[in-house]
Amino acid sequence: MADYFSPTVIQQSIPITDMTPLERLVLSLIFDAEPDGDAVYFHTSLGPSDAIGLSIDKLRATFDASAGSDSTATTYIGERVAVASTDDAEIEIDFSGTSWEFIFQDIVRRSSTLRYVTAVTSFTCSKMRPDGFGGMAVLITAVAIVGKSTNDILEDFLAEKEGDAVDDGVHVLLRIREDAVRQQIGHAIEADPTLTRLTADAVNDSDIHAACLAVVECSDLSEEQGTAEFRAALAAIREAEQRLAPII
Repeated sequence: MADYFSPTVIQQSIPITDMTPLERLVLSLIFDAEPDGDAVYFHTSLGPSDAIGLSIDKLRATFDASAGSDSTATTYIGERVAVASTDDAEIEIDFSGTSWEFIFQDIVRRSSTLRYVTAVTSFTCSKMRPDGFGGMAVLITAVAIVGKSTNDILEDFLAEKEGDAVDDGVHVLLRIREDAVRQQIGHAIEADPTLTRLTADAVNDSDIHAACLAVVECSDLSEEQGTAEFRAALAAIREAEQRLAPII
């Protein structure tokens, strides 16, 4: 079994005064946090955590101290604190429904010194698998979140060669189209009215783009790849049978 890792560094140290107490707490659990003067340097050697666990009393106190701030962290944590049992001493927050990029974007919007935040991720694997290595860079500004992976770069290189009949026997198994994701958002909200209080129009292009990046980063298609290759093998046998039917 192979283990996949995504070491990540936030290249800019984040001023403490630019973060709410809740944002600083949450980011310090999603990443490792090191003091850097009056700022904090966030990084992780394994990959950003999708779930964090901590004392519910500490979380409530930090949430109350940040209640005056309209932010992704306040909204997302508030919904989960509201339904937490009063008997629980610990709480685990699943962050798969949002993304740490949004938290940094809120910080950039409020900051008087940060024009942007950049995150660089390396994709590594415990075995030398061809799909286990690569990287990604993300630029977070007050108005947009954009990113590009090494696979995107390679596709750009291939696109530049379009017309040269490049065919190396490798076929794209999965591509996430942001326009298709937008359609799915409408279908999901229509099918389950309890899913969210938002309308489909409230989800903007930046939300969809950041979500796609997060899904790509956290997805492991190794099992699906094996299944697809086996299905392709069976289909190839059928193709050969049809082609050679008059002979055999």
